[in-house]
Amino acid sequence: MKLAWTTIIICIWLAQCLKGNVNAIRYMPRLEGATYAIRGDYVPMKFYDSLRTSDRSKQELQNKLRNFLENLQKNLTTSTLLSGLDTSISSTQNHFLKLQELSTFFHDASETAGLFARDSEIFYEVTKNSSYALLLKLRQVPMAQPTEIKILLTNYFAEMEFFHIMFSEIMDEALEYTQNVLRAIQKVFIYYADAQRYILQDWNLKPNMVCCKMYMDFLQLYSAQIFKCAADHELNIAYDVYAMAETNAKYIMRQLEFRIQRLFNCFLFKSYQIRCQFLLNAEHDFEKLFSKLEELETYFDIKTKRGRVSALRFRRNFQNENDIIESRVEIADCLPKDFPHGQMQKDLKSCFYFVDKKQPISV
Repeated sequence: MKLAWTTIIICIWLAQCLKGNVNAIRYMPRLEGATYAIRGDYVPMKFYDSLRTSDRSKQELQNKLRNFLENLQKNLTTSTLLSGLDTSISSTQNHFLKLQELSTFFHDASETAGLFARDSEIFYEVTKNSSYALLLKLRQVPMAQPTEIKILLTNYFAEMEFFHIMFSEIMDEALEYTQNVLRAIQKVFIYYADAQRYILQDWNLKPNMVCCKMYMDFLQLYSAQIFKCAADHELNIAYDVYAMAETNAKYIMRQLEFRIQRLFNCFLFKSYQIRCQFLLNAEHDFEKLFSKLEELETYFDIKTKRGRVSALRFRRNFQNENDIIESRVEIADCLPKDFPHGQMQKDLKSCFYFVDKKQPISV
């Protein structure tokens, strides 16, 4: 009997505890909602996905081009670049396979450059769209506020909108430069690869060691020359421009996200005097971010050697076409005029059966 009463008392006590917890939980949603609002992630995941994808494409291009010149200069016949050959076949066949593999390298490098061009373009566009998405998110702040707060909000929105426009303009500059360089490299490499393939398939190189050696020496010289011209200075600048744009984009996105969270918290707790002080001076609140844009603009101007350090302004309607094609023209010049006819000596031309009958494609 005593045990039964003890059991009943324990059950009643547990019921009271559970009831108390339920009552406590009823008052929790507002707090939990507030916590969720404070911890909200506002930067679109697509931004980080595009960043990772473009980084991966950049790394693939760097890996593809790394040590090419060193391997080529060892000697085209023994280059570690040209691997996987069957040692049981004749030396002449061995040379032909290596020549084909050299053409394949430039073809693959062209595709890899095009891949980085595509993915980096997506990254730049997604970055601009993400900035705009944050701007729209900012406008979701409840507008049922006192008149003086509405005025401050209007000024704050205008400042962030102006910042978004300037940020997008600078991302466009980085996009234009990197795209021009990468697309020009892609074009040069694919032409050079196709020219090699066309010569091997249609000019019909005579299968003797002397001719193979002469033609390999010719390709070794011009492969190094074209590679250094197309994939050296301008490409390194494009890498730097992309890296700087990427670093600053991540920083700016985090800063914009912080401002949105802070603004939401301001209105969530209705503590205008304490939490909304930053609204009193929107220009001051964005001052560091605008300084970051000026630094980025200056870096691009100096790095790309355009000879002008411009103030932040609208420039799309005054776009200088010469700036856009400048790197294209320089990289296109990496292909010697009338290649390969103009560069082949008479004795090398005599190593082909049909050199005078068929012409490789022109640029």
